[in-house]
Amino acid sequence: MAENKKKELIQKTYEILKDVGPEDTKIRTIASKANCTSTVIYRHFNDLDHLLLFASIKFLEDYMVDLQKIFNSNMNALDMGVLMWESFSKYAFQNIHVFETLFWGKYKENLGDTIFEYYQLFPDEWIHSDGLSASVFFNDDLQGRNRIMLRRAASTGYFTFDDAMLLSDLECCLFHGVLMEYKDVYRQPGMAEEGHERFMKMLDSLIVRYRIK
Repeated sequence: MAENKKKELIQKTYEILKDVGPEDTKIRTIASKANCTSTVIYRHFNDLDHLLLFASIKFLEDYMVDLQKIFNSNMNALDMGVLMWESFSKYAFQNIHVFETLFWGKYKENLGDTIFEYYQLFPDEWIHSDGLSASVFFNDDLQGRNRIMLRRAASTGYFTFDDAMLLSDLECCLFHGVLMEYKDVYRQPGMAEEGHERFMKMLDSLIVRYRIK
């Protein structure tokens, strides 16, 4: 019974997020939609941010499908890293507030564990991707994951190892900076695409500066 209520709260919150985003989602709104009190919500989640993290996981589904295809390909580490950024950027600019909650929010360090628990609660939602592998991949923060990919690229001669670590920091800072520029306008027609395209051009320019083969 308790698990069913937790699932219901996550689903109801996801429905709210599709309409208004996490920045305008309130505990009382969720309680009303789930026909319960705020006390019931706090039995299952630490606070609003904790519930928002769970409800935001579903927005990662298309990205994780892309990741699965990229991981299963035979491309080199550099191209793989660029494609991962391209996919992440596309979906992040479409839902900036949601991705901010997931990757820069209060519970960002719990993302891997949260994905694993979500996978257990909603196993049928992972038909096209491997939720277990995703939970392992997301057990590190964004910068840590990017460093892993660039170390692989450095080990095959695309960068020096020192430059790879610097490039990782630059890529992550650049992405977050451009993303925040569009935080208040990304829902306007064409703005999400503009932000994504700007970042990818900057990313390509950065890589060219440090690439040695």
